[in-house]
Amino acid sequence: MDENEVRWYVIGSVTRGRELKIRDELRRENHECFVPLRYDVRKKCGQRQRTLVPAVTGLIFLFGTLEDVREIIRFRHDGLFIRKSTYSNKEDYLSVSDHDMRNFIAVTEQAGENITYFNPDEIHLQVGDKIRVNGGMFDGREGVIMRIKGKRRRQLVVSIPDIVYAAVELEPELLELITSGQQDSTSIVEKTPESSPKGNRRTQNIDEDKKLLSDLAHRLLFEVTSSYQHEKEYFLWISELRRVRERLLPYKGYIAAQEAELAIPLYLAAVKLEEDVEAAEQRVRKVMERLNDSSFHKLYIRLYLARLAGDEESRRKVEEQVAAWQGIRLTPKQKEFLDEYKLLFDSPKKD
Repeated sequence: MDENEVRWYVIGSVTRGRELKIRDELRRENHECFVPLRYDVRKKCGQRQRTLVPAVTGLIFLFGTLEDVREIIRFRHDGLFIRKSTYSNKEDYLSVSDHDMRNFIAVTEQAGENITYFNPDEIHLQVGDKIRVNGGMFDGREGVIMRIKGKRRRQLVVSIPDIVYAAVELEPELLELITSGQQDSTSIVEKTPESSPKGNRRTQNIDEDKKLLSDLAHRLLFEVTSSYQHEKEYFLWISELRRVRERLLPYKGYIAAQEAELAIPLYLAAVKLEEDVEAAEQRVRKVMERLNDSSFHKLYIRLYLARLAGDEESRRKVEEQVAAWQGIRLTPKQKEFLDEYKLLFDSPKKD
């Protein structure tokens, strides 16, 4: 680690219960510092009151170079020291990059009282996807998504490695997958993910691109005749299909319906382009397991798996559902699905 790099150093104090006072004093001296806080109920003047208290006793983060931080704490009388890891064999001082620290601060301060802190030995992040939140109060924030025992919903977990983990409940916002949970997930994302292939940016309008990808893939798979595949316009469509697919690939939906709306057109596009078909099929099968049996997303996935993957079980279930609709007054969604079913199985495209 470069000692001249400006980072957040983890400061401990032998004087307990004075973290906020030390923080305020350092700030008055124009030093940037941070103390993670949580709400607690304590008695004051005989009454129980909610108050903010340090989330971790004796923990302060101080911003600067290593020499700056040494100089700042050298002449203080608070018993401050730069901490080393107590959870690993590291001999160097504990520090956090500015990117990671500001991400942690933003999430914990926005979460208010809806946050839970953990010590490093209380939580393990071997499983979980590193993600970026798109939309809502945590827009642009990065962390690990996972389920935590005792919590009903999935949590966005941000961490200061070896020191403290903070978990907040996620609203069903759209999530951008950064790296797979199969890799080491003990810290929040260190760097911004690379952009999509050269010349192509991430989508600026997810809903618009989802519809465009679905329309293009559907047209090219099921509507365009083979005789038309030598026309110039056909190759323009293929090129556009590939670009839109690449724009959407980094994203995943938090709730099942959102994920299905992404996974289905991405699967259709993969089949048409003959690129990563197996991975795309696994993705739609995975989200299908999360969907309710009454979901039209699930029905469409079965329909496409039956048509494109030759999945006989999926076809049987689709036919059972179509048969169950015979003789009843159909809803607009049911009519739309039947039209798609007839297109894929009753009216194969002609040359």
